Formats: sequence, C-alpha cells, structure tokens
Amino acid sequence: MPDPQLTLIAESTWVSPWVFHAMVALEEKRLPYKLELVPLPIPADKKAQLTREAVIGKVPILVHDKLWFSESLAISVYLAERFPVPEHPRIFPADLGERARARQIMSMLRTSLMSLREERPTSSLYGKPVKKPLSDKAKADADELVQIAERVIGGKQTLFTEWCIADADLALALLRLTANGDAVPKSIADYVKTQWARPSLAKYRSHVPA
Repeated sequence: MPDPQLTLIAESTWVSPWVFHAMVALEEKRLPYKLELVPLPIPADKKAQLTREAVIGKVPILVHDKLWFSESLAISVYLAERFPVPEHPRIFPADLGERARARQIMSMLRTSLMSLREERPTSSLYGKPVKKPLSDKAKADADELVQIAERVIGGKQTLFTEWCIADADLALALLRLTANGDAVPKSIADYVKTQWARPSLAKYRSHVPA
C-alpha cells in the first residue's frame, strides 16, 4: 500500500498545544507526513489560502490528498477512523465509556483553564519558566486541573489501561505547572515525567527552539 499523502501545517514558533496534539497523533499512528511551517501571525495571502482550502484558516491543518481541515481534535479523530487498527496503532480507547471520558477530558482542556493558560503559556514549558506566582484565578484553575487529574489518573501512569491521545493533552496541561515550579502531588509529577518521555511527545519537543 502506498504511503498516504499527508501534510501537517503547523506554526513556526512551536507554542501551539493543538499543533502538539496533531503531531503526536500522527506520530502515534506511525504515519509518514510532510511538515509545513507558517509564521504567526499568518501572512494575509497564506491565511486566505488556508481559509479557502480548510474553511477555518488556523493551524494545525491536516492535508490528506485533496482534503484540508483544521481543529486538532477533528484531526486526531479523522486519523483514528481513516487509519484504523489493527493496521495502525490505536490512539483512542477501544472501550466506548473510556473513549467518552477521554473526549470529555480533551474538551475540558480546550474550553477551560483560561487564566492558567494565560499565566503559564506554552512558551514557558520549554526552558523559559514564568517566575511570577499564579493569580487567584489561575491558582483556582490549577487546583481544578490537579483535582481532575488525580481523579482520572488515580496514581497510574496512563489514564486507562493503555495510552491514548488524551494522555498527551493532559500531560501538556499539567506541564504548565511542573515546568514552572508550581507545586503538584508527586503522583502527578511522575505522570507528567512518564508521558513526556514518550517518543511521540519527544518528537514534538525536538522541534521546539532552544
């Protein structure tokens, strides 16, 4: 079977958690792909092309043959369904209930914790920590994140019996705390460390400018 014609359009500063998600999905599926980088803000002519082709002109964008589309969760779901097991590794839980829980966690991480994300931006996760203490709002976000993580992880090193793409998103969210020296329980710190050593996550990290 010929290699699929896949291209991931990402941003050149490597600070997007959603580009991170899409790249991890591609790596975990072990799919060959080309990488195209665009600067932020996206130049007007490129933005117009991306909007014309993908409807929503923001990164990440996956191109598969003549199909273009954005939104990280749409990308990982497409990859999971278009390149299913057993020919390709699983990235979502096989169990329906666990799959729903994984999507619940990923949805929460995309729509909540805004103060924490603002005060502990993705740019602070790679050797450029923020030294300013968290505000009350961001501290409340951090506490909520840790409480949720403790409930769903329960001392394990993955959310469920096997790794899934939600582990990558949750680990990145928790890294906002551990990379910036904010206190978390040891079980949470161990979970982040284990996840961050995974080859697919390390592949993304290898692109981040030193």
